[in-house]
Amino acid sequence: MQTISTLTLHGKFLHLKYLHISLNRGVAISPSYDYLSLVSFLVAAPCLETFIFDVRQRDMKHDSIIGDSSQLRQLPEHRYNNLKSVVISGFCSAKSLVELTCHIIENASSLESLTLHTTKGCDRCSDDNPGVCAPMGRNIIKEAHRALVAIRTHIEGIIPSRVKFIVVEPCIRCHAVENQMSS
Repeated sequence: MQTISTLTLHGKFLHLKYLHISLNRGVAISPSYDYLSLVSFLVAAPCLETFIFDVRQRDMKHDSIIGDSSQLRQLPEHRYNNLKSVVISGFCSAKSLVELTCHIIENASSLESLTLHTTKGCDRCSDDNPGVCAPMGRNIIKEAHRALVAIRTHIEGIIPSRVKFIVVEPCIRCHAVENQMSS
């Protein structure tokens, strides 16, 4: 495994079209980690077309944007002219993750689709196969609902109409917050 400083990435991945960054599977993510620093990967890959960010942690320890009255940070404008698809799995209400998402939306002129998974990758049941949701802990469900509030408050309003916007939320049949309060 190679450790890369996010401060020295500029110009390193000139032909990279697909980037999948995964922070999960037992990795403790420090509450001081700034998701907005991932912008340096986007800047370093001017041909990037697909960006997948998978962040799964048991409990969200970052500062939540919910109840935070401070302004979102703005980075200098960058143009991600080739970025077409962005998927963030494990989307949560962490302020720096919301800032990263807003920055991408505002700077990716060719963005075609944005998918935000709030379920931390847990499978959901469907009308065809009801009642088979993967178990989710109460804290994960509560954070998923806080993430939905963050999406509605800070992200939905800035999505261009040309962008296919998908939000994967907890199954209301199996993972309603009310069901978890009594557990």
